[in-house]
Amino acid sequence: MLRYFLILLFLLSLPYVAIADDLDARNIIQKVQDLMRSNTSTARYNMQIQTSDWQRTIRFDAWDERIEKRFFIRVLAPRKEQGTAWLKSDKNLWMYLPKLERDIRIPASMMLSSWMGSDFTNDDLVKMDSVVADYDHKIIKKDAHSITIESTAKPDAPVVWGKIIHVVDVSGIPLSDDYYDEHGVHIRHLTFSEVAVMDGRRIPTLWIMQPLNNVGKKTLLKLEKATFDKPIQASVFTRANLRRAGKR
Repeated sequence: MLRYFLILLFLLSLPYVAIADDLDARNIIQKVQDLMRSNTSTARYNMQIQTSDWQRTIRFDAWDERIEKRFFIRVLAPRKEQGTAWLKSDKNLWMYLPKLERDIRIPASMMLSSWMGSDFTNDDLVKMDSVVADYDHKIIKKDAHSITIESTAKPDAPVVWGKIIHVVDVSGIPLSDDYYDEHGVHIRHLTFSEVAVMDGRRIPTLWIMQPLNNVGKKTLLKLEKATFDKPIQASVFTRANLRRAGKR
Protein backbone atom coordinates (compact mmCIF):
# COMPACT_ATOMS: atom_id res chain seq x y z
CA MET A 1 0.00 0.00 0.00
CA LEU A 2 2.84 2.37 0.82
CA ARG A 3 4.33 1.81 -2.62
CA TYR A 4 1.05 2.63 -4.42
CA PHE A 5 0.57 5.66 -2.20
CA LEU A 6 4.02 6.98 -3.16
CA ILE A 7 3.32 6.34 -6.86
CA LEU A 8 0.02 8.23 -6.56
CA LEU A 9 1.76 11.16 -4.88
CA PHE A 10 4.34 11.21 -7.66
CA LEU A 11 1.70 11.21 -10.41
CA LEU A 12 -0.30 13.94 -8.72
CA SER A 13 2.79 16.07 -8.39
CA LEU A 14 3.63 16.05 -12.13
CA PRO A 15 1.22 18.81 -13.29
CA TYR A 16 2.36 21.10 -10.50
CA VAL A 17 6.01 20.56 -11.33
CA ALA A 18 5.32 21.47 -14.97
CA ILE A 19 3.39 24.58 -13.99
CA ALA A 20 6.15 25.64 -11.60
CA ASP A 21 8.73 25.20 -14.36
CA ASP A 22 6.63 27.28 -16.74
CA LEU A 23 6.28 30.05 -14.18
CA ASP A 24 9.99 29.99 -13.48
CA ALA A 25 10.77 30.15 -17.19
CA ARG A 26 8.38 33.07 -17.73
CA ASN A 27 9.84 34.90 -14.76
CA ILE A 28 13.35 34.47 -16.14
CA ILE A 29 12.32 35.92 -19.52
CA GLN A 30 10.56 38.77 -17.72
CA LYS A 31 13.67 39.50 -15.65
CA VAL A 32 15.80 39.62 -18.79
CA GLN A 33 13.42 42.23 -20.19
CA ASP A 34 13.58 44.14 -16.91
CA LEU A 35 17.37 44.09 -16.99
CA MET A 36 17.80 45.14 -20.60
CA ARG A 37 15.06 47.76 -20.82
CA SER A 38 13.80 48.64 -17.32
CA ASN A 39 10.76 50.98 -17.28
CA THR A 40 12.46 53.68 -19.32
CA SER A 41 15.83 53.94 -21.01
CA THR A 42 17.80 56.24 -23.26
CA ALA A 43 20.75 54.87 -25.20
CA ARG A 44 23.24 55.44 -27.98
CA TYR A 45 24.12 52.60 -30.36
CA ASN A 46 26.69 51.92 -33.04
CA MET A 47 25.43 49.38 -35.56
CA GLN A 48 27.71 47.66 -38.08
CA ILE A 49 26.18 45.73 -40.94
CA GLN A 50 28.71 43.33 -42.43
CA THR A 51 28.68 41.14 -45.52
CA SER A 52 31.44 39.39 -47.44
CA ASP A 53 31.56 42.37 -49.84
CA TRP A 54 30.90 45.52 -47.83
CA GLN A 55 30.40 47.08 -44.41
CA ARG A 56 28.15 49.89 -43.24
CA THR A 57 27.98 51.72 -39.90
CA ILE A 58 24.97 53.53 -38.44
CA ARG A 59 24.89 55.45 -35.14
CA PHE A 60 21.61 56.34 -33.49
CA ASP A 61 20.00 57.45 -30.25
CA ALA A 62 16.99 55.64 -28.79
CA TRP A 63 14.36 56.52 -26.20
CA ASP A 64 12.28 53.66 -24.81
CA GLU A 65 9.24 53.93 -22.53
CA ARG A 66 8.30 50.36 -21.85
CA ILE A 67 5.15 50.82 -19.77
CA GLU A 68 3.46 52.89 -22.49
CA LYS A 69 4.95 50.60 -25.19
CA ARG A 70 6.48 53.40 -27.21
CA PHE A 71 9.93 54.36 -28.40
CA PHE A 72 11.73 56.88 -30.58
CA ILE A 73 14.92 56.47 -32.63
CA ARG A 74 16.98 59.22 -34.30
CA VAL A 75 19.80 58.38 -36.74
CA LEU A 76 22.98 60.41 -36.18
CA ALA A 77 25.28 58.98 -38.87
CA PRO A 78 26.15 58.44 -41.67
CA ARG A 79 25.44 61.90 -43.00
CA LYS A 80 23.13 60.74 -45.79
CA GLU A 81 20.94 58.98 -43.20
CA GLN A 82 21.17 61.72 -40.57
CA GLY A 83 17.78 62.84 -39.30
CA THR A 84 15.96 59.66 -40.29
CA ALA A 85 13.71 58.90 -37.34
CA TRP A 86 11.40 56.16 -36.13
CA LEU A 87 8.45 56.33 -33.77
CA LYS A 88 6.51 53.47 -32.29
CA SER A 89 3.29 54.61 -30.62
CA ASP A 90 0.44 52.28 -29.72
CA LYS A 91 0.65 49.58 -32.42
CA ASN A 92 1.85 51.93 -35.15
CA LEU A 93 5.38 52.31 -36.49
CA TRP A 94 6.26 55.56 -38.24
CA MET A 95 9.38 56.49 -40.20
CA TYR A 96 10.47 60.02 -41.07
CA LEU A 97 12.50 60.59 -44.25
CA PRO A 98 14.34 63.95 -44.19
CA LYS A 99 14.92 64.02 -47.94
CA LEU A 100 11.17 63.77 -48.56
CA GLU A 101 10.31 65.86 -45.48
CA ARG A 102 7.49 63.50 -44.63
CA ASP A 103 6.69 60.64 -42.31
CA ILE A 104 5.15 57.36 -43.38
CA ARG A 105 3.44 54.61 -41.44
CA ILE A 106 5.03 51.21 -41.88
CA PRO A 107 2.28 48.74 -42.94
CA ALA A 108 1.93 45.25 -41.50
CA SER A 109 3.20 43.80 -44.79
CA MET A 110 6.61 45.40 -44.14
CA MET A 111 7.09 44.22 -40.56
CA LEU A 112 9.54 41.51 -41.65
CA SER A 113 11.52 43.93 -43.78
CA SER A 114 15.08 44.73 -42.78
CA TRP A 115 15.50 47.68 -40.41
CA MET A 116 17.99 50.14 -41.94
CA GLY A 117 19.50 47.32 -44.01
CA SER A 118 20.42 45.32 -40.92
CA ASP A 119 19.55 41.78 -39.85
CA PHE A 120 17.04 43.18 -37.37
CA THR A 121 13.51 43.75 -38.66
CA ASN A 122 10.77 46.31 -38.21
CA ASP A 123 8.93 43.62 -36.26
CA ASP A 124 11.79 43.51 -33.73
CA LEU A 125 11.09 47.15 -32.94
CA VAL A 126 7.33 46.75 -32.64
CA LYS A 127 7.28 43.47 -30.69
CA MET A 128 9.86 44.21 -28.00
CA ASP A 129 7.58 43.04 -25.19
CA SER A 130 5.60 40.32 -26.95
CA VAL A 131 8.03 37.53 -26.11
CA VAL A 132 6.76 37.53 -22.51
CA ALA A 133 3.01 37.61 -23.13
CA ASP A 134 2.62 35.96 -26.55
CA TYR A 135 4.64 32.81 -25.87
CA ASP A 136 4.45 29.82 -23.54
CA HIS A 137 7.77 29.26 -21.79
CA LYS A 138 9.42 26.17 -20.37
CA ILE A 139 12.87 25.29 -19.14
CA ILE A 140 14.39 22.56 -21.32
CA LYS A 141 17.92 22.48 -19.90
CA LYS A 142 19.80 23.57 -16.80
CA ASP A 143 23.44 23.32 -15.83
CA ALA A 144 25.81 25.05 -13.46
CA HIS A 145 26.32 27.97 -15.84
CA SER A 146 23.14 28.58 -17.82
CA ILE A 147 19.43 27.92 -18.30
CA THR A 148 17.89 27.13 -21.69
CA ILE A 149 14.26 28.16 -22.20
CA GLU A 150 11.97 27.25 -25.07
CA SER A 151 9.34 29.90 -25.88
CA THR A 152 6.55 28.61 -28.13
CA ALA A 153 4.09 31.00 -29.75
CA LYS A 154 0.55 30.81 -28.38
CA PRO A 155 -1.98 29.60 -31.00
CA ASP A 156 -3.60 32.99 -31.66
CA ALA A 157 -0.64 35.25 -30.90
CA PRO A 158 0.12 37.86 -33.61
CA VAL A 159 3.82 36.97 -33.78
CA VAL A 160 6.29 36.10 -36.52
CA TRP A 161 8.35 33.42 -34.81
CA GLY A 162 6.94 30.02 -34.02
CA LYS A 163 9.60 29.30 -31.43
CA ILE A 164 12.50 31.07 -29.73
CA ILE A 165 15.22 29.27 -27.76
CA HIS A 166 16.83 31.47 -25.10
CA VAL A 167 20.04 30.72 -23.22
CA VAL A 168 20.41 32.79 -20.05
CA ASP A 169 23.36 32.88 -17.69
CA VAL A 170 22.55 31.81 -14.13
CA SER A 171 23.19 35.42 -13.12
CA GLY A 172 20.26 36.49 -15.31
CA ILE A 173 22.26 37.92 -18.21
CA PRO A 174 21.10 36.75 -21.67
CA LEU A 175 23.62 34.77 -23.72
CA SER A 176 21.80 33.91 -26.94
CA ASP A 177 18.45 33.67 -28.75
CA ASP A 178 17.64 31.34 -31.65
CA TYR A 179 14.62 32.09 -33.82
CA TYR A 180 12.51 29.49 -35.65
CA ASP A 181 9.62 30.05 -38.05
CA GLU A 182 6.19 28.43 -37.75
CA HIS A 183 7.50 25.33 -39.55
CA GLY A 184 10.38 24.86 -37.13
CA VAL A 185 13.06 26.13 -39.51
CA HIS A 186 15.99 27.81 -37.76
CA ILE A 187 16.17 31.32 -39.27
CA ARG A 188 18.61 33.41 -37.24
CA HIS A 189 20.93 33.42 -34.23
CA LEU A 190 21.49 36.29 -31.79
CA THR A 191 24.35 36.40 -29.28
CA PHE A 192 24.95 38.75 -26.36
CA SER A 193 28.46 39.50 -25.09
CA GLU A 194 30.88 42.12 -23.70
CA VAL A 195 29.13 42.55 -20.36
CA ALA A 196 29.80 45.96 -18.81
CA VAL A 197 28.27 48.25 -16.21
CA MET A 198 25.89 50.82 -17.68
CA ASP A 199 24.19 53.23 -15.28
CA GLY A 200 24.77 50.87 -12.37
CA ARG A 201 23.68 47.59 -13.98
CA ARG A 202 25.66 44.80 -15.63
CA ILE A 203 24.35 44.16 -19.12
CA PRO A 204 25.71 42.81 -22.41
CA THR A 205 26.80 45.69 -24.63
CA LEU A 206 27.35 43.80 -27.89
CA TRP A 207 24.57 41.98 -29.74
CA ILE A 208 25.35 40.07 -32.92
CA MET A 209 22.50 38.95 -35.19
CA GLN A 210 23.32 36.36 -37.84
CA PRO A 211 20.83 35.18 -40.49
CA LEU A 212 21.35 31.50 -41.21
CA ASN A 213 20.27 31.77 -44.86
CA ASN A 214 22.94 34.34 -45.76
CA VAL A 215 26.46 33.11 -45.03
CA GLY A 216 28.89 35.90 -44.20
CA LYS A 217 26.25 38.47 -43.27
CA LYS A 218 25.74 39.71 -39.74
CA THR A 219 24.82 42.82 -37.78
CA LEU A 220 26.77 43.99 -34.73
CA LEU A 221 24.85 46.28 -32.40
CA LYS A 222 27.11 47.99 -29.87
CA LEU A 223 25.65 49.84 -26.90
CA GLU A 224 27.83 52.90 -26.30
CA LYS A 225 25.98 54.42 -23.34
CA ALA A 226 22.66 54.07 -21.55
CA THR A 227 20.62 55.45 -18.67
CA PHE A 228 17.67 53.74 -17.04
CA ASP A 229 14.51 54.76 -15.19
CA LYS A 230 14.86 58.47 -15.91
CA PRO A 231 11.68 60.35 -16.93
CA ILE A 232 11.27 60.96 -20.66
CA GLN A 233 9.12 63.86 -21.85
CA ALA A 234 5.92 62.75 -23.56
CA SER A 235 6.69 65.11 -26.44
CA VAL A 236 9.52 62.78 -27.50
CA PHE A 237 7.00 60.14 -28.58
CA THR A 238 5.07 62.26 -31.08
CA ARG A 239 4.93 62.56 -34.85
CA ALA A 240 5.83 66.24 -34.47
CA ASN A 241 9.14 65.14 -32.96
CA LEU A 242 9.86 63.08 -36.08
CA ARG A 243 10.19 66.29 -38.08
CA ARG A 244 12.12 68.07 -35.34
CA ALA A 245 14.59 65.18 -35.30
CA GLY A 246 15.04 65.52 -39.03
CA LYS A 247 16.07 69.18 -38.67
CA ARG A 248 18.89 68.51 -36.20
